[in-house]
Amino acid sequence: MSLASRIRPGSAVRGAGVALACLSPRLPGRVRVVLASYAAGWPLDKPGLQIFVVVPDEDEEPWRRAVVPLATSGASWTALMLVAASAVRRTALPTPVAAVLLGGAVTVADSMLADLGERVKAKAAAAAAARDAAASSTD
Repeated sequence: MSLASRIRPGSAVRGAGVALACLSPRLPGRVRVVLASYAAGWPLDKPGLQIFVVVPDEDEEPWRRAVVPLATSGASWTALMLVAASAVRRTALPTPVAAVLLGGAVTVADSMLADLGERVKAKAAAAAAARDAAASSTD
């Protein structure tokens, strides 16, 4: 399976946003681009590259279970990507080249980490099902 077929749509949107943020000359513009790309990529698929996420308890109100993870992960993602974009802008590479490299790296890393997260969740679910089956067969 080729790398291009394994890239997730949300990861591509977030990576493109980071690349565009690198091209923005002023910090407020970078903030808007990164936040907008993160929010646009969220409904396409959840990010694999998450820095800090608060997940409310299951008994919380539905709106809170939807908004709090997006807000906390979006804020931490934006802060980290702004630091990365600022660092890349200061390198000896021309800014457009650095922007494409950073955006591509973010896209690939985000997709790979999302795949890894899904595999870990699937293994955990299979192990839990096996434990439940074993417990019910001994009862």
